[in-house]
Amino acid sequence: MAVASSVPRLADGTRTVQGAARIHAALEKVTHPVRVNPVLVAAGVLTWAGFSVIVLAVPDSARLPPRELVSVRDATPFTAGVGFVVASVAALAWVVSAGHGRLGARAAARLSGGGAWLFGSALWAVFWQLSTAKSQLLSTPYFASPQAILDHLWTDRGILAESLGNSLKLLAAGFFLGLVAGLATGLVIGWSQVANYWVHPVLMFLGPVPTLAWVPVIFVLFPSAYTGAVFLIAVSVWFPITVLTRAGILSVPRSYYDVTQTLGADRWFLLLRVSLPAALPSILTGAFMALGASFVSLTVAENFGVNSGLGWYLNWQKGWGDFPGLYAGIVVLVLVCGILLSLLLRLRGWALRWERELTRW
Repeated sequence: MAVASSVPRLADGTRTVQGAARIHAALEKVTHPVRVNPVLVAAGVLTWAGFSVIVLAVPDSARLPPRELVSVRDATPFTAGVGFVVASVAALAWVVSAGHGRLGARAAARLSGGGAWLFGSALWAVFWQLSTAKSQLLSTPYFASPQAILDHLWTDRGILAESLGNSLKLLAAGFFLGLVAGLATGLVIGWSQVANYWVHPVLMFLGPVPTLAWVPVIFVLFPSAYTGAVFLIAVSVWFPITVLTRAGILSVPRSYYDVTQTLGADRWFLLLRVSLPAALPSILTGAFMALGASFVSLTVAENFGVNSGLGWYLNWQKGWGDFPGLYAGIVVLVLVCGILLSLLLRLRGWALRWERELTRW
């Protein structure tokens, strides 16, 4: 009774949990206001500016191979510019954070949470620069300077863009097929005890088998390497989606079905309007795990049978012993993985906005 009375009412008299969350957030701002650490931000700005000065002023190591030396010298102005841009943006955000209004509050929140990252990343950039291009403490060919990687990102931009496009098409096809198959399998074995009896043991034994183990079989059975690669990614997506969809369906409280059946709901209504929405948190958790597994399968498939894509590019650069090019491909892969995972988290936040204050990832 006390809990119900603490939940605020809307204008029409209904109570809302989101309103309670807003009040909680407002009280949190009052009790724990956002504070920018000036020492940390200043250290970050100065260190990034110092990185640019080191790039421009400190002479490159005489032990750099001729090809690496050309790459370093070509990319030195751009690398120094990156450091100055980061320092300038951080300094501008610091100035803006001192003001009032929405923009100032947003800048203060960014600097409050990212001040340590600003300083830490600047220290890492300085160490990377000094230990590679300036001293060869971490020597070529296995370690590459920032300039060499940036130079390869620019010179290989055409083949990298083509590889990225092919990888995304392959990933999208495999992920979509695996998602549909996983949802269908999870729904069936979550609803039917007979299907669960026969399929669940098979799922538990075959699902965890690493993707790499299926490669020889798949590329023999399928008519082309591309369709085999799509199947490989789909299998890696199918398992986590199936397991967590089944778990989500089985964890729906029985009272939900009893109430809706009392109101006249049929079987399809129970499945599509009760079970599926209630299992959505588990399904999205499965999608999060499946996306990571699909990246692994993508690189494996492109290394073995597909003659295009980022996995193929990495294998190609490794074959030539071009480690700066290899690191450039890894940088693109890291950015793509991070962007796709961030988009999935945003989708989850939007789809499950009704439980935003209840679950944290």
